[in-house]
Amino acid sequence: MSTSPTLFDTSSSSAATRLASPQQKIMDTKPRKLRSHGNQPQQQQKSNNANNKKAPWRVPGNFEIPDIIKEAWEKNKNKIHHNMIQQPKKKPAENKPNVQTKQRWIPVGKSPSIIPLPPPIVKVKHKLHAEFDAKLRKVLPGSKIMELNPKEQFEGLRQVGSGANGAVVRALRKHTKTHVAIKRCYIEDQDKPHHAYILRELRIMGCLSHPNLIQIREACLWEDHLWMCMELMSCSVFNLLYNTTVGLSEGNAVRIAKECLEGLVYLHSKNYMHRDIKCENILLSRNGQVKLADFGLATPINKVNTSRLGTAKWMAPEVVSESPYKENVDVWSLAITMIEMMDRVPPLYYLENSQDIYADILYGDPPKFHFSIPSKGMTELVRWMLTHNGLARPGAKAVLKRIHGDIKNGTLECTKQKELSYLVREVFPDAVA
Repeated sequence: MSTSPTLFDTSSSSAATRLASPQQKIMDTKPRKLRSHGNQPQQQQKSNNANNKKAPWRVPGNFEIPDIIKEAWEKNKNKIHHNMIQQPKKKPAENKPNVQTKQRWIPVGKSPSIIPLPPPIVKVKHKLHAEFDAKLRKVLPGSKIMELNPKEQFEGLRQVGSGANGAVVRALRKHTKTHVAIKRCYIEDQDKPHHAYILRELRIMGCLSHPNLIQIREACLWEDHLWMCMELMSCSVFNLLYNTTVGLSEGNAVRIAKECLEGLVYLHSKNYMHRDIKCENILLSRNGQVKLADFGLATPINKVNTSRLGTAKWMAPEVVSESPYKENVDVWSLAITMIEMMDRVPPLYYLENSQDIYADILYGDPPKFHFSIPSKGMTELVRWMLTHNGLARPGAKAVLKRIHGDIKNGTLECTKQKELSYLVREVFPDAVA
């Protein structure tokens, strides 16, 4: 039995369709290319080519990649440009002061002259011997205290002697070109008695003024030394005797003793005794001036003094015995000095041991001239000044009065100042003072 060819063809196509693979289905759905005919217009061909272009690739599901950079810009552009918008200036409150909170700007490098610079920072060092320095400023007037380095102010230092409190040197002041004498004293904070002697000497030389007392010009405490700048003299009487072969004449000895008594009378009137009169502490100038120096052992009169201080061979008996004594111990020392000027040595020159010297002063014969021949007036004057009992010994004022009387009546010979000046110039021709 034969079937209909139409039905056979239909069923055959359906079966073939069902049996086709998925890939075949996709390939069948694609548009088939048409063959180009030579007689087809050119415009139609271009239209067909445009329609055949591929669309851009997209993620499955038709999602697009977000443009996060653009979104961030659109979101924050107002914040970014906020500071570029000019804001209206706020007026400061009337009651609120305009205080500058930031430090003023100063250009780097060399500052212009219109800007004042602060003073340089200087490290303040602890001042040495502050306690002594404070006492020094109470004793001396400010005009006599030097603040500069004395080593830079003086030159040509040369030692010329020594005193009770230190060595004495000769120096030249640089800016004035004047010669001065400088005593340098070592300062030790623990040595309070030594401080007292130095300050007493400064007080006498700085505050007392007399033609027969040496004067201080200025003082300076520098490091561990006190520099005492004084007027320079040509020599001491000791230097004069050392450079001659014989002692001084009686006239020169009386002249020097009279000038010393003038200074002692003034010193005693100011309530001080010297306690160290001797040829080393009597200074002479080229013009014949006589001045007492070295007040390191000076002490007030109005207190009880019993200390054995001074130079042994010139001490009065009451000083040796450490009994209370008064200012006329200077008269005893001056009498020994008068013998020294004429003999070139003191009476006890042959003794070296201090105990032997003290015993001879207390129990030995009265001091006398050994190598010179004084006049009767000179002998009696010195014997009177060397009264053993301190209470019966005359004072400086009484001795000076007697010398004036003896010179007037011719009992004593006294040279003039120019004669003493001639002697100093002859012995020390190169002296500058």
